[in-house]
Amino acid sequence: MNTDNKSIVRLSPNAEGFGDTPDELDAEDFSSGIPMQHSYSYWDDDDIGLYIGLWDTEAMVEAGGTYACDEFMWLIEGECQIKNNRTGTVDTVKAGQAFVIPRGYDCQWHQSGYLRKFYVISEHPEEGMPAAPSFEGIVIPQADAGLAEVADGTPFVITSGARPMQNLCYVDTVGRFSAGTWATGALESAEQPFPYHQFAYLIDGSITLINAGGAEHVFNTGDAFFVPEGTVCRATTNGVRLYFAAIKSS
Repeated sequence: MNTDNKSIVRLSPNAEGFGDTPDELDAEDFSSGIPMQHSYSYWDDDDIGLYIGLWDTEAMVEAGGTYACDEFMWLIEGECQIKNNRTGTVDTVKAGQAFVIPRGYDCQWHQSGYLRKFYVISEHPEEGMPAAPSFEGIVIPQADAGLAEVADGTPFVITSGARPMQNLCYVDTVGRFSAGTWATGALESAEQPFPYHQFAYLIDGSITLINAGGAEHVFNTGDAFFVPEGTVCRATTNGVRLYFAAIKSS
């Protein structure tokens, strides 16, 4: 996808052409046999190491090791187990949940059946591997997490209505990648360039983003979207709660 296009991207779990061409995989990346996997890119930028897309896999076990990126995932179908290689602890994540694997976390992915997910991968080429991850384990945002008011309304400049609330459950070691739960009551915002890259999955409610040309993008419960940094838009909603992953270019 052309990342020069600063436009709002709707993500579908059934993208046209997804599944037509299997990914090319290396045996050394697996402790099991090589599975069938597919990827679909909605947005990518090699300059900042940011990749947004759709991915699936059959049953498999990846080779364990240090996770090379910060990755936010929303599981559409299936479940997976992430093993902590230092402690042996295994975390299970199921369809309908979001989670983050921190960059630098020593872990191993175990897959017992089919899985499909949205992914947000951040691996900035100028960032070295941290001496230790910002969190020693996976991080699972909670839909009912306690929220604190976002004083400046970020990512929007509020012109009327409620102040947004959020629970920031994950921040990487350099403060570039963050994730959590965000919610607001009815509000309207001013038109502005979006302050950072953001993926969102709507837990509840509806939000409309209006771009600089006046086109309306309406997102409801169960929808996912991505807004590239610098995209000029404004927002209106009668109330919404969502999971987010936000990434700064620098």
